[in-house]
Parts: sequence; C-alpha cells; structure tokens
Amino acid sequence: MRILLVFCFCLVFIPITFAQNQVDSLLRLCEKVDDLQKTGIYLQLSRITMQDSALSNSYNKKAFALAVANKQLPEQAKSVYYSAKIYFTARDFTTAIQLYQRALPLFRQLNDTMNMTTCYSYIGISNFNMSKSKEAIASYLEGLKLSKNDPDYSAELLANIGLVHDEMDNFSEAISYYKQALSLNQSIRDTGSMAIDYDYLGASYARMKMPDSAVVNYHKALYLFKKIGKDDRYAVSLSNIATVFPNYPDSLDKAISYFNMAWKKFQELGWLHYEADIQQGIANVLMKQGKYEEAIKVYNNSLRLAQKYKRELLLKKLIYLGLSEVYQKNRNYKQALENHILYSQYNDSVVEEQKFKQIANLEKQYETEKKENEIIRLQARQELTNIQLSKNKQLKLLGFVTASLLLVLVLYILAKFFEKKKSNEILEEKNRQIEKSEQELLVLNAAKNKFFSIIAHDLKNPFHNVMGYSYLLSKDYDRFTEEERRKFAIDINQSTTNIFRLLQNLLEWARSQTGRLTFTPANLEFRQTLDKALSVLNSLAQQKNITIKTNYDENLQIFADSLMIETVMRNLINNAIKFTPENGSIEISAEQLSDEVKICVRDTGIGITEEDIQNLFRIDSKVKRKGTNDEDGSGLGLILCKEFVDKNKGRIWAKRNEDIGSTFLFTVPAVSIS
Repeated sequence: MRILLVFCFCLVFIPITFAQNQVDSLLRLCEKVDDLQKTGIYLQLSRITMQDSALSNSYNKKAFALAVANKQLPEQAKSVYYSAKIYFTARDFTTAIQLYQRALPLFRQLNDTMNMTTCYSYIGISNFNMSKSKEAIASYLEGLKLSKNDPDYSAELLANIGLVHDEMDNFSEAISYYKQALSLNQSIRDTGSMAIDYDYLGASYARMKMPDSAVVNYHKALYLFKKIGKDDRYAVSLSNIATVFPNYPDSLDKAISYFNMAWKKFQELGWLHYEADIQQGIANVLMKQGKYEEAIKVYNNSLRLAQKYKRELLLKKLIYLGLSEVYQKNRNYKQALENHILYSQYNDSVVEEQKFKQIANLEKQYETEKKENEIIRLQARQELTNIQLSKNKQLKLLGFVTASLLLVLVLYILAKFFEKKKSNEILEEKNRQIEKSEQELLVLNAAKNKFFSIIAHDLKNPFHNVMGYSYLLSKDYDRFTEEERRKFAIDINQSTTNIFRLLQNLLEWARSQTGRLTFTPANLEFRQTLDKALSVLNSLAQQKNITIKTNYDENLQIFADSLMIETVMRNLINNAIKFTPENGSIEISAEQLSDEVKICVRDTGIGITEEDIQNLFRIDSKVKRKGTNDEDGSGLGLILCKEFVDKNKGRIWAKRNEDIGSTFLFTVPAVSIS
C-alpha cells in the first residue's frame, strides 16, 4: 500500500515539480537565508511568475514588507515597479498608473534616471490605452526630459508622442515627431525602429490624403522589414500600401495585387483572421473599378469571415459602410439604406464596446484580488503541511499526507470543473440577453427617430398656428372683422383638435412602447365599440357633410381589448373623414368569417397609391399626406393601429378601391361558441 501511494505521488507531482523547478529551488533557498536576502529572492519570484498576476503579487507583497522592515530602498522601488507592471499586464491601467507614480519618487531618491524614464513611458502608454491623449503626451514629455543622453529611449518616446497625435488627427504634429524619432534611430543605426518609423509616417500621410508620400514611406518600411526578416510587419505594410493605391485610378489592379501578396504572407504566418480585412480592402477597389456586383459579393464574404473570426466592431462598421456605398452606386437604394443603418448602429456599438471593456477590466481586477487571497490561504496551508512533514519523516506519515494531497487535488479539480461549468452557463445566458437587447435596440432606435420626427414637426406646426392667431387676436382684436375673427377661431379649433388627437395617439403609443399598457381581452359587442368610436367623430363628419353608413349584424361579438379596438376604430374612421372630400360617404362593415371577424372602413376619398400601401404600417416609413381640408397627419395613428391589432392576434391591411377612395381592413378573434 505504501509503495502504491508513493508511486501515485511521483506520477502526479513529478511533472509539476519539473515545471516549477526554478520556483521551488528559490523557495527552498529562501528558507536558508536571512531577511535581507529573502527580499531579493521574493522579487525574483515575482518577476518569473509575472504571467500569473495573483501569484506574482503575493510574492511581491512579501518582498515589499521585508524591504520596508529592513529599510531597503532599491528593493522598495523595484517592488512598487513590479506591482505596476503586474497591473499593466492585466490591463488595469488606472491602478498601474497609481503604482508607477508611487515608484517615481523612490527611483528619484536613488537617482535612477533610466527607471524613472521607464515609469513615465508606461504611464503614457496606460493613459493612451484609456484614450487620455493630453495626459499621455505630458507623461512622454517628462520621460524625454530624462532620456536626452539615451537616443534609443528618446526615439521610442518621440514615436509614442507621434502615435498620440495621430490618434487625435493632428497629423502634422505626428509626422514631425515620427521624423525626429527616425533621425535618432538613423544615428544609432537601429534598422528595426527605422522601419517602424517609416511605417508610422506612411500611415499618417495616407490619412492626410497624401498618397505619394504615403507610398514612398511604406516602401522604405517594406524594404527594411524584409531586410531584418520581420515577416509579420512586412505583411502588414503590404496591406497598408494596398490601401493607398486606390487613390490612383491607374493603380487599382496594383492595389489588388498588393492585397493578395499581403494575404499570402498572412497565411504563411498563420494569421488567417486577417482574411476579412484583405477581402474588405479588395471590395473597396472593386467598387472603384465599377464592378459593383463583384464588390458586393466580396464585401459579404468579408462580413462572413469577420463573424467567423469574431473580429472587432470597427471592421464590421467599415464593411457595412462599403456595402451602403456600393448598393447606392448600383441604384439599389433599399439595400443601401439598410446597410447604412447597420453602419450607424455598429458606429454606436464601437463606443459601447469601450464601456464593456472598462467593465471587463474591473471584473478582471476583482478576480485577480480574489485569486490573490486564495493563494495566500493555500500557501499558509502548504507551509503548515511542510512544518508537519519536517517534524515527522517516517514513510507512513509521508504516504498518508500524499494520499490527503491527492484527495484535495481531485476535489479541487472537481470544484473547478463545476465552477467552470456554472460560469459557462452564466456566460451563455448573458450572451442570449445581449442578443435580445440588440434586437430590442434596433426597434427602439427606429421608434425614437419616429417620436422625435413627430415632436419636431407634426406637433410644432399646429402650435405655431394657435400661437399666431391668438397673438393677432390679443394685439389687434378690434381691427379684424367678425368674419375674420370667426375664421381665426375655426383655425384655432382645428389646430387644437389636431394637437389633441396627436397627443392622444402619442400617449397611447408611448404606453405601448414602455409596457405600461395592459392587455385585457374580453367578449365585446361590436355595436357598442363602434358607437363609442363614432361618438367623438360624428361632429367632424358633419362639418364636411360626410355620410357614415354601417353594415353589420347587431348581435356580432368579438374577443378583444376594448380600449385598443376602440382606438383602432377611431383612428381608421378619423383618417377616412380626413381624406374624404365634402359630401362624400364612409361605409363601416363587419362580418364573421369562421373564428375571426373582419372589419372594413371604406371611403370615397382621394385614395392611396400602391407604393404608399407598402409603407403604411412601418415605423420607419415617410408616408404623410394632407387631408382634403389641409388637415395634418403624423402617420403615427396607423402604426398604433397595427400594434394594437397585432396585440389582439389580428391582421391589418389596406387596398385601393377600383372606383374611388380606399378601404382599410383588420381582423380580430370572434367570440368562441364553446
């Protein structure tokens, strides 16, 4: 039994021992030295375990505590610097900046200019990653003051300042700093850095719409990258040059050739996810060549690849923008509009993505701290076990401890397995919620645009009429004749009626959008529902001398929400009155067809085109017409009708009459006999 346990111990722990040989060796050494030497060992452990932020931090905290206790200033400075680097690697830039700033005065006391420069450089990079451009430049400039005697470091800081200006679209400033960096790198013959500087210059000139200068600098970068064997940067530069050639009408084929060369290099590197970028660039060139159908095909392939490799939102935004442009050039305006809407949505999503990244950083910081505490507890337990093993070296006790450790390991693995499984389930649920939220956002965005359109135009105009006429009456009442004052009163009444009707629809529509409108279907007598709708509309019909006829079974019943169906009837009859000239007629009929009731509102008005019929019930449509007496209309009433009919499990549609006018029809469930 003892032999079996020892064998299992070796089988499980020997590979781990070899993998952590350096760490274990340092830990054993740490037990034999004094506190002054332990500080350096813990710092070394923190450095070599930097990839495991929690473990690295735990060693670093021990080093810092010893350095403070023993007044070891260099080790204190190095410990704070390591802490900053750990958080920087974990992309917790806010904490990293705070720690780099804490390290600066310690290095200043040591007169360590090099490490001070490094701190300023990383503070600048951290600010740049958080889009704090001014703070980043200020940090880089502080670093430059300290690195005057080091051209290599100065060149790096100058190039970083150029990158910040480039991000801020200060291209002239960016180019100036790139050239200063290039000059320093040329003086020390740093070929790799020279190639990067040329590449940066090419990018800035390209964004400044100076293709000649961009191509020249890109070619210099290409030559140097190839010379030093930097295939990855060489491939990116090929792609960059390809994006410049479309500025020359006679170089479009050359652009495609460079894109293909870049893709070949990316394949050699195994960077297959770059195919989406290459396809998007080629599609841009095909569009410039007038090959619209081929461009559309390549754009769609690029979009498929972007989704396959889960590329960033920025690339998808560019693809939808390209699709919008090529569909517009191909006179397919519907597809152009749809893709432009998607482009706008992805443009908004880029901003949202930055917010999500900030939240992810906070979550990562929390997980890191949690793991640190767990490691501290595990280390304490391990130290206790080591003390027990050192007191009793009998083989029986060793076997017992080994078996216990194996059991703990199995339980730990099982716990981690179930924890990971639970985390995956939570992640899947969050993904489903995000997908649902995206769909709801599309609908809400269209509703928002419609709402502001109504507020900006349809609600404003009748208010202008009321304010204008009331102002005239209040200032010059006696100057107008009785007939003119009567006309003003009629116009004011008509405008306020329009305002009331629009506000009523807006309120009902808003309640439906926010979910505060309750749906309570019940058995209803159709006659009573119609009478309620007509009670507020008969006066409007009488003003235009319009005859309203009805045709339905007096005992007809429907199963629906009373307020919703009354609103639908009121809107449809009001529209019929609005678009029917004086002395016209309106017929309202209803008949039961199997398990539903079909209701028709037919008028002898001005009719409606087939094109308008297709767009009547859409939130993003622009169908708005004046009534026969110049009455205003927002189009919201029909949108509200469709929502209410859909809510009551019915259908709504419209058609143009063969003789004159139009007919609006909708269905609602009939009362079940059983």
